[in-house]
Amino acid sequence: MIKIVSAHIEEFRGIRKLDINLDQKSFAISGPNGSGKSGVIDAIEFALTGQISRLTGTGTKGLSLSDHGPHVDHIKFPDAAFVELEVNFPTLGKSAKLTRKVSAPKKPKIEPNDPDIVSILDVVAQHPEITLARREILKFILVEPTKRSAQIQEILKIDELGQTRSALHTASSKLNRAAMAAEKDTQGKKNTLLQHLGIASLSAAEMLGAVNAKRELLGLAIHDAMTAETIIDQGLAEPNDEQSLNKLAALIELDKLTKMITGLDQVTSPDAEALVVLIEQLENDAQLLVSLQQRELVERGLKLVDGPACPMCDHEWPDEAHLLSHLHEKQQKSKAAGELKQKLTDHAALLSTNVGSLKALLLETHRIAKVENAADMLASVIAWGKDLAVLQERLKSFSTILELKDRLASGWSAIPEDFETKLKAFVEAIRAKPDQSATLAAQSFLINAEQRFKDYKGARKIEKNAQKAHEAGKIAYDAWCAAMESELDALYEAVEDDFSNFYRVLNDGDEQKFVARFKATEGRLDFDVNFYERGLFPPGAFHSEGHQDGMGVCLYLALMKRLLGNNFTVALLDDVVMSVDADHRYQFCKLLMTEFRNTQFVIATHDKVWAEQMRSAKLVTRKTSMVFDSWSVDTGPLVESNPEIWAEIDAALAKGKVEVAAPILRRHMEFVSRLLADQLGAQTVFRADNSYDLGGLLPSAMSRLSNLLGKAVDSAQSWGNEDQKTKAYARKKRLKQANTQKGEDDWTVNKAVHFNEWANFSPNDFKPIVQAFKDLLACAQCDDCGSWLYITPKSISPEGLRCSCNLVNLNLKQKPK
Repeated sequence: MIKIVSAHIEEFRGIRKLDINLDQKSFAISGPNGSGKSGVIDAIEFALTGQISRLTGTGTKGLSLSDHGPHVDHIKFPDAAFVELEVNFPTLGKSAKLTRKVSAPKKPKIEPNDPDIVSILDVVAQHPEITLARREILKFILVEPTKRSAQIQEILKIDELGQTRSALHTASSKLNRAAMAAEKDTQGKKNTLLQHLGIASLSAAEMLGAVNAKRELLGLAIHDAMTAETIIDQGLAEPNDEQSLNKLAALIELDKLTKMITGLDQVTSPDAEALVVLIEQLENDAQLLVSLQQRELVERGLKLVDGPACPMCDHEWPDEAHLLSHLHEKQQKSKAAGELKQKLTDHAALLSTNVGSLKALLLETHRIAKVENAADMLASVIAWGKDLAVLQERLKSFSTILELKDRLASGWSAIPEDFETKLKAFVEAIRAKPDQSATLAAQSFLINAEQRFKDYKGARKIEKNAQKAHEAGKIAYDAWCAAMESELDALYEAVEDDFSNFYRVLNDGDEQKFVARFKATEGRLDFDVNFYERGLFPPGAFHSEGHQDGMGVCLYLALMKRLLGNNFTVALLDDVVMSVDADHRYQFCKLLMTEFRNTQFVIATHDKVWAEQMRSAKLVTRKTSMVFDSWSVDTGPLVESNPEIWAEIDAALAKGKVEVAAPILRRHMEFVSRLLADQLGAQTVFRADNSYDLGGLLPSAMSRLSNLLGKAVDSAQSWGNEDQKTKAYARKKRLKQANTQKGEDDWTVNKAVHFNEWANFSPNDFKPIVQAFKDLLACAQCDDCGSWLYITPKSISPEGLRCSCNLVNLNLKQKPK
């Protein structure tokens, strides 16, 4: 899609001002920890995508692009923080300048505003996964199968599959619970009907026998058959109010209530006990309750998502898919809390059924008491019924369930104190009433039988519909999972082939029979790898941390190849090979160069050896690599051979700020001194803590350079090479003059930095010091390419002194006599 030509960064993260020429090639940035390397990765990622990965995700609560994207001195001026990229589009044969400011991350400035260019940059912006940081590697390897599935599907832009599966699973579960509740309700109404009819089963024969006996007593036509359409009390007029009470039926209903109350007194409710235990678990674990509250918020938010703006906090996301992915990730993290909530609501639903059964009996008692005008009993029934209705309503909501602990612990039914006494007296009063005629009893029997038959048929209909819905939901869920797993298996098979191949290249000669296996099942992605042909095991079982890191990088590359194919043209790798064995890093270069020839890698590392290996392997060159010496909040990163260093010093002096210029100069000199001491093979006193300073390194480096130039003069003399002799002698003479001038002035820098006596120096006093050091360093640089001189080979007896472009190529080996 694109290649980066150059980058200009200002007041962004830890960078004050920095220009990088990437030249559309892979680029390496090396330097010690804290020197500003990751700031460059952040800046390029921000310019391309409008976001910074390290400011999002787990452990970044309280961080934001607007507050923490600008340099700390420009937090209140985000408009000053920006990144400018010059980008090339190989497929279009065009170039463009992309500028993005922290103050307007979603509104980049693109010049020219070509529709084709804008379209490609929009696609790039949708792929923040082009950035891979050290902290993200192992999320592919040492992670739970469910999380691995979600994370990899997100990278492959197929996370909507997992979200659909989750939605279907939730729907299937809800339909299953509804079917179970409907089945239980049907069974309850069936038992009520059976008890009323006084039969053992609802066979047509038994029902006809019970019903026709009453119909025959009343002189009504008997039913020939019993079907769902049969009207049990057909032809029977409603009894008048004065005759509506059926003593026998009333006593049966009151006896049911009496027995149920007695049972409530004597036997505890398993569901109530389970609810008390779960509520106490929540009370004892504050974090669990927080997770539940967050889960509820996220679940409500998911229903309200309509576009890239978060419906809860108005935070603007790159697109709706990113927002949904973020919310689903938070939902997944609270899975344990969600399971506890589900248990709690399931027990509450079962207890609610018991409450409903008790309310039904109270309703019958209310009818009887109303017929008998038993005001006292009626009032007690109404009061208790209202209380149970409130309890049943509270059992429907998770938040109100938590408030019921005391009631559930002491007895959920909360039987009014004098209710049993009043009920007993009311039963005795009904029992004392004169016996009713068989006719009236038969009428009441048929009427109540018809009502219970209707209730049962209605419940059966609801149950059948609920069961059909559940079966349809399960079929849909199973079919989706089967189809998704089939497609994912094919996809993961391709990924595992690439991954295994990449890992074999990385570990050339070590694990040539290495294979990996992915298996997708119901929201999981199991991942096993071969361990020296002893079988397939999880990566964390036997492989070392270095091998796990290697697997993480290889899997990332395999996923990016599968996701972007030929459009995988840019990747930002931030210290991702830290634990990969040094012996395998050359192979890593080989992997990138052979398998990803069309990809421009921007690689940051704190490992000097790895930086050199990248250059040795030709993955990068000295022109396409940059070394940071150190960093300060005032200067940002100090860069090797930074042509801007002198301009920065001049700018500080122009403002009269010697206190800023002196540290810049000293740090730059310390960095170059270390580099030259290494590249020229200078002799220094060994320090175990590696704390070499300017006074310890610069003299030995310059002494070594002088000695090497002397050898070059002698070598040229022995071979009769007058041109080389002239060049070597001129550089040696120039070095001597610069070194003399530096020796007269370098005490000033020491005082200015270490003793804070810069207040005594004016810019005019300090400018000669700057020029002296500048002249001195120029003696160790190529006048054309600006690279630092180095010896070849790097040994006790070098044979040449040269620069990167070979303009300086002085022979140190004398002609044999």
